[in-house]
Amino acid sequence: MLVIFSSLKIITMELTVDIIKMAQSILNDKNLKAGKVDGIFGKSTITALNRVKEIPKSWNKEKKITALIQLYAKERGIDPGKIDGLWGIRTLEAFNQLKHQLLFGFTEQPWRPEEVIHAANPNNWPMQTLQALNNFYGVAAPSGNRQISSFTLPYSMYLAWDPKVIIRRISCHKKVKESVLVVLENALAHYGISGLKELRLNNFGGCFNYRAMRGGTMLSTHSWGIALDFDPMNNQLKWGRDKASFSKPEYNKWWECWESEGWVSLGRQRNYDWMHVQASKLIS
Repeated sequence: MLVIFSSLKIITMELTVDIIKMAQSILNDKNLKAGKVDGIFGKSTITALNRVKEIPKSWNKEKKITALIQLYAKERGIDPGKIDGLWGIRTLEAFNQLKHQLLFGFTEQPWRPEEVIHAANPNNWPMQTLQALNNFYGVAAPSGNRQISSFTLPYSMYLAWDPKVIIRRISCHKKVKESVLVVLENALAHYGISGLKELRLNNFGGCFNYRAMRGGTMLSTHSWGIALDFDPMNNQLKWGRDKASFSKPEYNKWWECWESEGWVSLGRQRNYDWMHVQASKLIS
């Protein structure tokens, strides 16, 4: 078997085989002749993959097979994010939704626990309703307009789905900028650079991103630039306290830094999406 995803430690051998099998099925459905669906990335699969017109010929095999999954997800009404050939958390979620859809004929509904924890709100962040968010932050727009502000981080991070990319500046809503800086500076003071790296608190999963909520129709809080994701691969959307890294005791101070500024952790309050923190309050 040719090795793919060698640059991403987050991709297991089992997942690699599943990805190749799905790609082979997609290619065969499109009559591109990938051969037997066996999870082996051989010559027939490579040749078939190279016949997909939408995928740049210059991309390596890792990016090509990822792009195929992204393209097919989009074709079936699942949002994989940008068709960029990069295997990030949105591509992983699109892949899992595709598997469910192909097996059962419908898209899996998002899982939501019922637990709600009420927290302080010193910055008077609004409730998570469209009207409240628009009234407080302004109407969300794809470009962000003048609401979005770029600033330098207190410590460098790296992009979760492409560790070669160093993040020194991020963009978020101007109303939350100072609060984000306070939180990250407090986290740096507590953990230090070595602690932040060890706990992957420098693993950045994104902030401003105009899109709908995963598995829903309402705009995500990312659309206003008021939500941030960290270490998404180890804190996936449906993972609860039994699996998510950020649920462990060593992260308690991290969450205290955010909660002291009124930010909401979906993991702490609802026990899902532990990667995510937002400057809006949840509806009970």
